[in-house]
Amino acid sequence: MFFNPDNNYSKNNGIFGLPKDEENAKLILIPVPWDVTTSYRDGTAYAPEAILDASYQIDLYDISLPDEWRKGIYYQPFEEWIIDMNSFERRKSKIIIDHLENSDEPLSERLERAQREVNEACVQMNSYVEAKVADCLKKGKIPGLIGGEHSISLMAISEIAKRFPNVGILQIDAHADLRKNYLNFEFSHASVMRNVIERVPNVGKLVQIAVRDLCSEEAKFSENSEKIDTFYMSNLNERLFEGDNWKNLSNEIVEKLPENVYISFDIDGLKPSLCPHTGTPVPDGLTFEQSVFIIKTILRSGRKIVGFDLVETGPDQHNQWDETISSRLLYQLCIHTLASQK
Repeated sequence: MFFNPDNNYSKNNGIFGLPKDEENAKLILIPVPWDVTTSYRDGTAYAPEAILDASYQIDLYDISLPDEWRKGIYYQPFEEWIIDMNSFERRKSKIIIDHLENSDEPLSERLERAQREVNEACVQMNSYVEAKVADCLKKGKIPGLIGGEHSISLMAISEIAKRFPNVGILQIDAHADLRKNYLNFEFSHASVMRNVIERVPNVGKLVQIAVRDLCSEEAKFSENSEKIDTFYMSNLNERLFEGDNWKNLSNEIVEKLPENVYISFDIDGLKPSLCPHTGTPVPDGLTFEQSVFIIKTILRSGRKIVGFDLVETGPDQHNQWDETISSRLLYQLCIHTLASQK
């Protein structure tokens, strides 16, 4: 069937209105509807489908990279059991979190059992992601994950690191995500990069930018790890206020990364006006343009983007602002990833 890229509005087609062609697509988008360990506002489990729905409003033509979409982008439907398990386990985790936040009493035997069950469910989710990403890589395709909360990134990075030893991670995030077992959840969204550093030895470097909300434990862990370079938002702002420019800062950030790069993009790395319904919004952050520019800087440096994730979008049933921003950011991640292949 003839496809007109200027009329890519049909929701009978795949994401961004592209033809559904998994076999010939170079980039596979893997939705993971999961927000079990979310510690503030939940709802990110519904983001993948909301982003898919918003994607039909995007024009495929990009001034810088007009034809990368032709290499193929396919949104792989998720298995229904994963969102069913998410809903079931989220009810338990909310009760546990409510108790920890509002009581000085230890968890009851019933809540301890529920916590073990939540941790076991997170292991199942990790196995799901591991299998999906492994299959994608086995077929010679590039994985891009859509969350869901940030905990989904761990096994994607683990599989990527097997294929690309010494891979570097560029984490764009308001939070460091370096806590140890936050709220006693072994695979908490707030612990994802701690788990990466401690469990994935093939990761060569973690470069964090836009971080502006962290605890002293995380700051010390970052300082004591030779693998981590953190560019705090306050320091970036100070240099910009003193006359430096984003091009210089972007080059400095990207220079810390090895040849192969995985981008882990938590939407709360952006200014909260661009993601007001994300789970844990924080004042300040990057603009949309700054974010895209640093992705462009990776491409222009000759580095290869070997995979990515976009997490923590909080869709709002009353409008599509959050998912509109996320879908457009997702498209930029897709086309720059495709353009970076050597």
